[in-house]
Amino acid sequence: MEANVWSTVVAELSHPDVNICVNAAARLQAESIAGDIPKLLDLLKSNDFFVREAAAWPLAEHAGPRALVDLLHAYQRGFDEGHDNDGFTAALLEIPALHPKETRASLEQIVSTAEEPMRGHAEWLLGFCEPQRGSNDA
Repeated sequence: MEANVWSTVVAELSHPDVNICVNAAARLQAESIAGDIPKLLDLLKSNDFFVREAAAWPLAEHAGPRALVDLLHAYQRGFDEGHDNDGFTAALLEIPALHPKETRASLEQIVSTAEEPMRGHAEWLLGFCEPQRGSNDA
């Protein structure tokens, strides 16, 4: 996304008018590209829950499993702040749907190395991955 467009969209994510915020989130998802991943990861560090959730959607699409650790940290932060995380949950569920094999491997790594609550979130999301096919499966 061009720098001037990025600046406008990011500013509008925190606008007092909720319609402008929602339109900015939709635009962030629609217009972000893989080259925006570093800036999207920075948005996950925002103190604004809505900004973090808006960044989760394009990250799910463009970075997928590579961003899981950062996404799960931001996801937990939402819970810590008292949010229900419904929109963030939906964004996370896109990752195993879009990147099934890579997601399973990333989540298994997180489960084996992370502490709670990250481990629990990874185990939950692992339940949405396609089962691994064994050598005896047809």
